[in-house]
Amino acid sequence: MTLVPCKADTGRIGKAMNLVLVAPETIARMHRHIGGRTDEALNSCFGISYNTWRKLAAGQPVRASVASRLIVRLSMLESNAKHPAND
Repeated sequence: MTLVPCKADTGRIGKAMNLVLVAPETIARMHRHIGGRTDEALNSCFGISYNTWRKLAAGQPVRASVASRLIVRLSMLESNAKHPAND
């Protein structure tokens, strides 16, 4: 399993946030595709910010919606790597 639910936390505006932990194996998979650790590079590749990357690398929870987007993008990258376009 790649996502582990965490206890809901109250964010800055007082609303409960649905947080998850991303498995270390997923972080290792990300490392294979990372082109740079800037906001621009991380956003274009995974749809995340540098701050989110730091949380993931430190094993901290992130919003479930962010983690879901990351998993989708990572799956697409890996699928494209297995089946390169014929040019």
